[in-house]
Amino acid sequence: MTDPDIVLLAHGSPDPRHAHGVEALAGHVQSLAPTRRIHTAYLDHHAPTPQDAAAALDGHAVVVPVLLTPAYHARVDVPAAVATMAAASSGEVGLAAPLGPHPRLLDAAEELLRAAGVRPDPRTAVLLYAAGSSDTEAVATLTTVVHENPRPGWGQWDVAALDGGATLEQVLRRLPDEVDRTYAVSFMVAEGVLRDRMAQECGRQGVTMVPGALAQTDAVAQLVLERADSLPA
Repeated sequence: MTDPDIVLLAHGSPDPRHAHGVEALAGHVQSLAPTRRIHTAYLDHHAPTPQDAAAALDGHAVVVPVLLTPAYHARVDVPAAVATMAAASSGEVGLAAPLGPHPRLLDAAEELLRAAGVRPDPRTAVLLYAAGSSDTEAVATLTTVVHENPRPGWGQWDVAALDGGATLEQVLRRLPDEVDRTYAVSFMVAEGVLRDRMAQECGRQGVTMVPGALAQTDAVAQLVLERADSLPA
């Protein structure tokens, strides 16, 4: 029996940079699993829709939500979309866990730091800057992952959010005195207007945000495959 198709199901955005990032991630996953069929679909704003993806499936498939917290979209919109896909498909459509929370996303953040020439140092703090959500418990799962998975060689890692969590200014105030350099990593799948807001706030607070977004990393592409293969055969 062949491995099931993989459908990357993302939120979608009127900003085309979001889809470009998701499509690039799909290409990266394809390079890691060249014998599998990789599809993309979006909950809102543009095609391909879940129905479009269902029409392109060839047998069984597994949907991997390209979401970083277990907030409303992951709990409500994604299962509804997968049910629609299953009804329109001739094969079984399974649903994997969303990408986050997961420690491998911290590996992805380190990839972006290394690409920017930032190396581990006990005096260097790293802030994961998340879009957040009105679901504060979902946002808190990221903080839990950070605290439970310390990064060797670095100073403090912490989490700031545009919504539903501590602000960048609040997180900066609670950093220990021994920190003398602070970098922010956008905890976003892809570039877009929310990442632009993060960069602007980092500029106001004197924090360097490293280039890029998580979907550009090897770690996230590997995590997609890990999530897809986590379902029982």
